[in-house]
Amino acid sequence: MSEPGEFTLTAAGDLMFYGPLAEHMAASGDLLWGLLPLGDALRQGDLLFGNFETPISVARQPAPGAPDKYFSPPGVARALREYGFSVVNLAHNHIYDFGAEGAEATITEMDESGLPHVGIGRNADEAARSVIVMSRNGVPVGFIGYTTAHNALNPKNAYVACFPALERVARDVAALRNEVETVVVSCHTGAQYNPYPAPETRRLARAAIEAGAAVFLGHHPHVPQGCERIGDGLAVYSLGDFSAPVHNEQTRRTFFVRIRIQTGAVRAYELVPCYITDECQTALAEGALRNEIANHLAELTRAIDEGRSDDLHFDTARSRFFSQYVSSWMRELRVGGPRVLLRKFMSLRAYHAQLIGRAIFGKLWSGRRE
Repeated sequence: MSEPGEFTLTAAGDLMFYGPLAEHMAASGDLLWGLLPLGDALRQGDLLFGNFETPISVARQPAPGAPDKYFSPPGVARALREYGFSVVNLAHNHIYDFGAEGAEATITEMDESGLPHVGIGRNADEAARSVIVMSRNGVPVGFIGYTTAHNALNPKNAYVACFPALERVARDVAALRNEVETVVVSCHTGAQYNPYPAPETRRLARAAIEAGAAVFLGHHPHVPQGCERIGDGLAVYSLGDFSAPVHNEQTRRTFFVRIRIQTGAVRAYELVPCYITDECQTALAEGALRNEIANHLAELTRAIDEGRSDDLHFDTARSRFFSQYVSSWMRELRVGGPRVLLRKFMSLRAYHAQLIGRAIFGKLWSGRRE
């Protein structure tokens, strides 16, 4: 039996209903075919959060220059609401893959389906507007969403996200705490396929929690990252993929988290290991696989607690810099032309400067040693 003011928030990672997963959905006639093996495991809490990482597009006309072209079929928002999702994030790097039509169709379907969402709007202030959701036992919980993804922040677009400047996040969280006791901050940020959080992500989570947030939920890396207790709060740095095509073996092994919260403070949390099958269905991990995933998640958290994760993050990012980042920039140059690449360079932050410096220095140093 729950104590007064206590509830359980369940959070799952990236929901990306495209490609082979969409094909299975169409063949089965079930829009949430990918979640069937989970049964009710995901719905045992009082609130359910997910990162909805595609637009819903009816016209299916990709935006000119969009480096990716991911979309979910119409009807998914209603299916998620009926399944039990309480709120989803829309602040991410794919929200404008299908231009204003895709962003608007997504908002419209979610509003008509009664599925609360955070993260995008007509301007940054509207994008950072919170939503307050009631838990099953009547506890009001406030959600805010941000992203560092440059293609969601272009002010020329009809819909944009809000960049999580530390002062902005602290101000927004403090204002929301005047309305509710529990605040959850969602942020789409970090380096893809890197199992260690970026130092700037950790600073952001600390700023949010020290300003009064109970939980920081990160996504974008597509792979799990560790967790960190900060005072009475909890940072889950990357939820990883959850219902999505398998990008690589790293993204196949995932989890969802159950967080017990009372009077705005995290009392306990549980990571539930899962995996994504070759048929793009998400299932609970069992036996040796469950233990392997649980141990991996525990090691990622231990690296944070022991102060090793920052260096491990840059070591991992540096090793992939030329294969991942440079190839991505070249792809954007081919698809979107010089303007798109220029906009990306103009969005570079101190983190990127540090990464580029380490990558070039590491390359030169290894060349000298050879």
